[in-house]
Amino acid sequence: MSKNGSEAKPTSSKQATETTPLVSKDGGDNGDDPSAKIEGGGLSVKQTALLVAGEMAGSGVLALPRVLVKTGWFGVPLIILMCAIAAFSGKRLGDCWSIIEARDPEMRSRKRNPYAIIADQALGKTWSVIVSMAIIVTLFGASVVYLLLASQIIEQVFRLLLPNVTFCAWYLIVTGAMTPLLLFKSPKDFSFIGLIAFGSTVAACILYFIQMMNDIRPLVFRYGIHGFQDFFLAFGTIMFAFGGASTFPTIQNDMDDRTKFSKSIMFSFFAILALYLPIAVGGYAVYGEAVAPNVAVSLSATPLTLVGNILMAVHLVSAFIIIINPVCQEMEELYDVPRDSLGWRMGVRISIMLGILFIGESIPRFYTILALVGGTSVALLTFILPSFCYINLINQPPREGQAAIETPGWIKMLCWEVIGLGVLGGIAATFSAVSAIFSTSQATPCYLR
Repeated sequence: MSKNGSEAKPTSSKQATETTPLVSKDGGDNGDDPSAKIEGGGLSVKQTALLVAGEMAGSGVLALPRVLVKTGWFGVPLIILMCAIAAFSGKRLGDCWSIIEARDPEMRSRKRNPYAIIADQALGKTWSVIVSMAIIVTLFGASVVYLLLASQIIEQVFRLLLPNVTFCAWYLIVTGAMTPLLLFKSPKDFSFIGLIAFGSTVAACILYFIQMMNDIRPLVFRYGIHGFQDFFLAFGTIMFAFGGASTFPTIQNDMDDRTKFSKSIMFSFFAILALYLPIAVGGYAVYGEAVAPNVAVSLSATPLTLVGNILMAVHLVSAFIIIINPVCQEMEELYDVPRDSLGWRMGVRISIMLGILFIGESIPRFYTILALVGGTSVALLTFILPSFCYINLINQPPREGQAAIETPGWIKMLCWEVIGLGVLGGIAATFSAVSAIFSTSQATPCYLR
């Protein structure tokens, strides 16, 4: 975050105007100067959709079968509903940035903290700080979860070859292997990872589903809805599964044409739902109450499962690179790290990785933490603030020479309904997750074993 809650205005002999293109297509990168040229252009609609889908469709695929254990079959329409709401919120968030760019041409350049800028413009400096902290909490927690899941899957893959290497050791190895990849500056520098992350997820889900069909049993016990606490614990997990909005402004900010972000959102959420539903329904239908929090653990040990696990591990480490990047950029903005300072940038990013390593080795479990993050910072960033910021921006008086923003009443009504659902669902999910954390014995930290 910059000191005044938003990016400082650039100084240049060429001042931006209303006709300044959002991203120049032929030149170098010159920080936040809107008249500067951006090297290599920006992300396309397809690349953006792949990045969004790639960073989201990981833990959700593995955790949603267990969600249906706690919600029963009612969880299926609930998953579809929450997907639609998350897509609606993502569209509102993209509209917020478009409104800001239309009002201030000097914002038509790449920023390191676009979500915080949206909050500053819509709600004020205090909310800009809150958003920055919530992004760090959300993505930091998600990064720990992704690496924990990846380590668990890699342990299964190499169990026969390296039986003496423990899960804790694998987490250390995976975290260390990921650290050099943090040299990438922003999403435009690793757009290919979106294709790797999403492609590996699709292939893994196909193999997982085939194995589930091979594991069908004649009698499987399914209890249905378990109760208030378990239901909203599952609700928090669903919120987390669709909680990618904290990275949306950063990804949108690197697009070649940011006005097409809503199209990327539509494609990505359709793809995510197409992955989530077969695995969630198949896992619950085949394994019933016995399905593990990580559905990959419930699959029979076959070559199909082995290949699927390898592909899912590839996805998790690829998605990790995508979701940890906004945390790095936020911390670099907080400490005012120069964009061209490799040493300081790597110092900040290595410190972040050490924090991820410590948390993962201290709490080597993910399900209740996943639900806690889903009910708190994810609920705020994905289901509350996008609509709230949008409503505040469109209600602001137009600037001189600009027309007021006309928005249909039904969209405003939906915004308030999404805000209400986010507040009530987030509170209930947080309460359930905290209760679950303190009512069950915690796993012993790796360094005390």
